[in-house]
Amino acid sequence: MDRKTNETMVDALILLGGGVLGAGLALLFAPQSGQKSRKDIARFSRTVGRKSDLAMRKLADNVIDFADAVAHRRRHW
Repeated sequence: MDRKTNETMVDALILLGGGVLGAGLALLFAPQSGQKSRKDIARFSRTVGRKSDLAMRKLADNVIDFADAVAHRRRHW
């Protein structure tokens, strides 16, 4: 992976992390009961956890596919 692609991925992850943090803070300061806020945060956390797990699995699959392609290319030199 080249440097520009790596920097873009880091920027995207920072943006995503900031969005998650901002959403969590918005829930904490929302004008509703603490119990409802905690339920909302727990629900949001589960959703983000599932989505991030899926994204990491896809990323791992892509890395494996890339490594296989590089290995295949080296064998045929």
